[in-house]
Amino acid sequence: MVKIGAIIQARLGSERLPNKALLPLPFSGGPSLLQHVVNRAKAATIVDEVIVATTEKAVDNAIESFCKDQAIVCFRGDEQDVLDRFVKAAANYNLDIIVRLTGDNPFISPETINATVQQHLNQGADYTITEGLPLGINIEVIAFSALELAARNATEPADREHVTPYIRRETGFKRLTIPFDFPVKDLRLTVDYPSDYALASLLYEKLYAPEHLFGFEEIINLLQQNLWLKDVNAGNTQRTAFADEADELQQAKQLLQKAGFTRVLTKL
Repeated sequence: MVKIGAIIQARLGSERLPNKALLPLPFSGGPSLLQHVVNRAKAATIVDEVIVATTEKAVDNAIESFCKDQAIVCFRGDEQDVLDRFVKAAANYNLDIIVRLTGDNPFISPETINATVQQHLNQGADYTITEGLPLGINIEVIAFSALELAARNATEPADREHVTPYIRRETGFKRLTIPFDFPVKDLRLTVDYPSDYALASLLYEKLYAPEHLFGFEEIINLLQQNLWLKDVNAGNTQRTAFADEADELQQAKQLLQKAGFTRVLTKL
């Protein structure tokens, strides 16, 4: 029987927003940001195990304590070598399929997890990713065999830190992309900066209720009724782990196109 697990990477040492994983959401009072991610991962019926994978640094003792208090499975590993942390966590809990999540994405959808994992299984993929969703709610699904192979062979620091670039780049892996058409464009639903936390808090203040996991439709309706909300964190940029130079060039072209620099594009 195939065992499917969600591994949530989390740490408290963020430079831009320290201790963000344990901040209350909403700010006025509620479960921690990490608790929301765990709750949403556990609501995915296709997932058998939910694991928080944090670092061995003393600062992250608080995450381990939080997990013990909430009866959440916790695994600790290398801070910088996140790929090694993932493969050891997966091996420790005998996972065949891994849903990769992060502790700063409290808007992930259980339905998206279920659908993505099911298609991954149906297609016999090594790696599956969604695209077209706002930053913070796309899903990655990885076969343990692929993760293990990457952990054995990847040597570049970026491949070790960001887990999946080696699998997304190298030949020999069966990759699958599942497209979505989210109607609200250029939206950040991750929490990396204080203004990201502000937007997340505003959305949770309006939509969250205990025992209710609001979904994409409710987020979209609220944003369409209050168009200013997406401007709260619109100026933030995200550090991206590119699979290779071609991937980086393609994303650069998209940014130039969006900014209207079409003459520059003809020279690339």
